[in-house]
Amino acid sequence: MSIHIYDFDKGVNRRGTDAKKFDPSLCPEDVLPFWIADTEFPSPVEVKEGVIKRAELGHFGYPYISNEFEKSIARWYKVRHNTDLNPDYIDYSPCVIPAIIWFVKEFSSVGDKVILQTPVYPPFHALVKNNGRQLVYNELSLKDGRYEIDFEDLEEKLKDSKAKILLICNPQNPTGRLFTKEELTKMGNLCLKYNVMIGVDEIHADIVFDGLEFVPFCSISEEFANHSVTFINPAKTFNVAGFRTAAWFTHSKEIYQRMMNQQTYNKGMGRNIFGNIALMECYNHGEDYANQCVAYLNETKNQAVKYINENIPKIHAIEPEATFMIWLDCRDLGFNTQKELSDFMFKKAKVLLNDGTTFGEEAGFGFMRFNFATPRAMVMEGLERIKKAVDNL
Repeated sequence: MSIHIYDFDKGVNRRGTDAKKFDPSLCPEDVLPFWIADTEFPSPVEVKEGVIKRAELGHFGYPYISNEFEKSIARWYKVRHNTDLNPDYIDYSPCVIPAIIWFVKEFSSVGDKVILQTPVYPPFHALVKNNGRQLVYNELSLKDGRYEIDFEDLEEKLKDSKAKILLICNPQNPTGRLFTKEELTKMGNLCLKYNVMIGVDEIHADIVFDGLEFVPFCSISEEFANHSVTFINPAKTFNVAGFRTAAWFTHSKEIYQRMMNQQTYNKGMGRNIFGNIALMECYNHGEDYANQCVAYLNETKNQAVKYINENIPKIHAIEPEATFMIWLDCRDLGFNTQKELSDFMFKKAKVLLNDGTTFGEEAGFGFMRFNFATPRAMVMEGLERIKKAVDNL
């Protein structure tokens, strides 16, 4: 198959379509959006062709379940991450969060504690609280421009008999950390020591920069593989979030059956015809696209971080090792409240970013998240707008 060359500089124009990022009630014409975590890039041609081919059949009734879905995920983890998965222990979820909810409900009880490493993806906080569990924060420590795990604090919190689950986000959203094998091993061993279940969100696993290597949690040891559930979605790499099709997997027959029970109890069955196709096309034919996209994002990241740190000294860019987000430390701008900071970015700089406190009220105070998965010219225009607004303070 010949390689299709993608023009990420051209991107796609999604304003005026149904793209949430450009929702006119949130993002007026004079504002550039760098918030919600999808991209301004075309999806792989194979996805478009596969969906059109299926649509041409002209009927859209209930589909039967084929193990080709699971086999495509196992294939991707093998060719992309050199990790063997058993297709028998992989299954569908409409997106990552419902599967994490099933996990939390199955492996903890109302009143139990779930540990998050903040700042972290906002729905993690909500799904814990909304299901009657207690939130416990193991706050990541910012040291010399890089976030590190506070293992002493983590162990103290894992010791608590009410602590039942540790949710790990790797690569980490929003800080861009790519946890090392050593860090993952230390976390895993502590959870085994205190009999705490491990849920791992690996949704950004394909987007890794500067020659670094992503290590799937389950690949480290058989014990880890049999004491965890991993959650994935091609949405971030391939811009297919709207298909609402994700997956989860484990290596334990018992854990798999317990997750399937929760899926059944919560009516989580029934796959999306077009979502099935999109996921399988991405994971069966997506290497060239992923390679080109990551290379483009890597260069954008380098240019954006350099520009911020050289031209906007009151904002410090935390350089991401992975993901397409830059975590901006805006505390030196001197705003007294987070609302003042958010209003400044939206009303003065005319950019729409994610409010840092949604990732953790304390850990995210004074921070904003910037999504740079857009054509590079748009990224630089957004940064120039921020610079101009800061210069006029």
